[in-house]
Amino acid sequence: MKLGCQYHFLAGYSLLKRQGELQLVTIEGPFTVQRILSNNAVIANTVIGQDVILLGKGMGFGRKAGDLLKSPKYEKIYVVPEGVAEQQALSLIEQVEPAVIQVAEDIIELAKTQLGQALHPRVYVALTDHINFTLIRLSQGMEIKNPFISEIEVMYPDEFYVATQGAKLIGEKLSVTIPREEIGFIALHLHAARHNRSVGESLKHSQVISKVIQHIEIQIGPLQENSGLNYTRLLTHLQSSIHRVITNTAIENPFMEHLKKDFTRSYELARQVGDIIEMELQVKVPDAEIGYLTIHLERIRGKHH
Repeated sequence: MKLGCQYHFLAGYSLLKRQGELQLVTIEGPFTVQRILSNNAVIANTVIGQDVILLGKGMGFGRKAGDLLKSPKYEKIYVVPEGVAEQQALSLIEQVEPAVIQVAEDIIELAKTQLGQALHPRVYVALTDHINFTLIRLSQGMEIKNPFISEIEVMYPDEFYVATQGAKLIGEKLSVTIPREEIGFIALHLHAARHNRSVGESLKHSQVISKVIQHIEIQIGPLQENSGLNYTRLLTHLQSSIHRVITNTAIENPFMEHLKKDFTRSYELARQVGDIIEMELQVKVPDAEIGYLTIHLERIRGKHH
């Protein structure tokens, strides 16, 4: 029986610097196993000599190098780009212990179950690469720093919860304690895969929001400890606002003149926040967005005073 499937270019490795290259085609066996990566993943060759990574439940279980897979029931195939990129990708894969690949895959499967949706395929390699690099840093006694951890935890609570469970899996299977800062980075990977964004884009948004929060706190004082639910709402609003601005999604605000007149100080602070977003992301923040931000800031100012 011929089996069609999704056929993916390998993306996500920092060495390749290739992201989002996807094609849907039909491919069939046989494949020759080159290396077992985990119970659910193998490196194999096609009949025309392409190096591929086969993913599927039990794909690697009981297999060995040289085995012929005539019509394997795989879920995904990652085809490594030809040329130098191919050698770089394979070299990087070969540097990762199968146990690390397995635990990354377990975290991804947990995320799909907990979040209730599919994740972008590049998360399989991107998250594996990231976890492997983190384990190397921790083994060398290096400190993991994440200046955006507070914002990430509030903005992406579902992903952060899954990442926390993932950290427990890493501890159980690899005997490594994962710090809270690293949990934040795992959450970013899951968020990016959930929304088909690059991790860099999600990280940049978190960075901008962190800078905005710092600016607001200089003006009116600490937020997280004193504002409670209003702080959470502010972060959620900033996240949604940035998404609308980047995607050029327009909204209307019929209360603009009222807001400018009655909430002058909050409006001025909102305008300053808009300037920060414009400078950091090179986009135009519409007046309507400034207006809705004014409402959030006025609530927080009232809580502080």
